Amino acid sequence: MQEFAHEYADMYYALPSPLQSAGGCWIVRAGRNRAKPNYLVGPKIIEVHSLHFVLDGKVSLSCAGNTVELEKGDLFCLYPGRPYVYETKSGTKPPLQMVWLALDGEQVPLLIAALGMTARQPYLTQAVDYEVRAVIKQILQQFINEKPEPLHLQSLLYTLFWKLKRENAAVHSDVKKHWVTQVKDYIDLHYTENIHIEHAAKLVGVHRSHLTSTFTQQYALSPMQYLQKQRMERGAQLLKETGLSVTEIALSLGYPELYSFTRAFKRYFGISPKAYRTQ
Repeated sequence: MQEFAHEYADMYYALPSPLQSAGGCWIVRAGRNRAKPNYLVGPKIIEVHSLHFVLDGKVSLSCAGNTVELEKGDLFCLYPGRPYVYETKSGTKPPLQMVWLALDGEQVPLLIAALGMTARQPYLTQAVDYEVRAVIKQILQQFINEKPEPLHLQSLLYTLFWKLKRENAAVHSDVKKHWVTQVKDYIDLHYTENIHIEHAAKLVGVHRSHLTSTFTQQYALSPMQYLQKQRMERGAQLLKETGLSVTEIALSLGYPELYSFTRAFKRYFGISPKAYRTQ
């Protein structure tokens, strides 16, 4: 490590490849340090999110009017555009040691939120276990070798978030709060496939009868009615705007054969698909 006024550190700066910048998350810079007793950073702001992993010692983080003391096994996130200060609370026994990864991309806020961190509470305690440390070591090794392989580096970065992700009460309750919307999104995405409401119920972790009653209350249609509506409206659009045969449209919308689609279409619109097309 190189010696600086407040620390010994290695710092690495990355330029994302086209593959990385076309994705949603990539490393802008990385580093590791061993702090001196006078170690102090800030007050300052940065333009991207930066994850700091405490490998040893103690650090005090001040941000948004709050101060928290963190120790070995904890991590904190610096959010863009927010002033922060952090400093060692270890002295020399043991010295503060950290690794940091500064990240950019549209997925970064979502990935960090999935860990349970927010701008108000930008830290996790005892999240850096031996598995997380092993992935961090592999990421740093990519930079130490001076020729990071973009695809490998991306896989390690997502593995890091996967290893960090854990059950968090706040995140869990937020998911539960919006499960009806998730069911609607699931149908919107897969309505042309052979899906069943039981699949959606299992996805969001509720009983089918509860899903049906709650969905109907919110959207004035049962899940099955909504699924049928999406298929029928798409079928009508294809009849109007394309030269696909009725059989091709039926199979494209997830029906096993022509007859079941024709029967459903006539029940929904009051006329057959062929009559609808010639109107």
